[in-house]
Amino acid sequence: MSSYRMEHTDDGCRLAVNGGLTVVLVPELQQALKAEVEKGTQRIIFDLGETRMVDSSGIGLLIAASNTLSQKNGKLSVVNTSPEILRLMQSMRLVSRLNISGRPAVEPSHE
Repeated sequence: MSSYRMEHTDDGCRLAVNGGLTVVLVPELQQALKAEVEKGTQRIIFDLGETRMVDSSGIGLLIAASNTLSQKNGKLSVVNTSPEILRLMQSMRLVSRLNISGRPAVEPSHE
């Protein structure tokens, strides 16, 4: 089952998606994001560190949110994407448009 957690920050909000950013979760997220933008939020960060999959509905939501924020001089970022999701976004040429960054590389332990 997919879920999300929204945390307010000094300059906007951080939305952590657990499970899948898919058609199941998108309608609920649309309402939450709409409310945030109506309150004047200028910066939204999607944290996909716990996200296993993104479908076309999820990609559509990210693009729509980015477009809406751009019209209001705001910014959307997508962080902590898995290598698979990052490759998908690269193939769709969305990395720079959605300010996407992958998960930080884990340093191998030298034991």
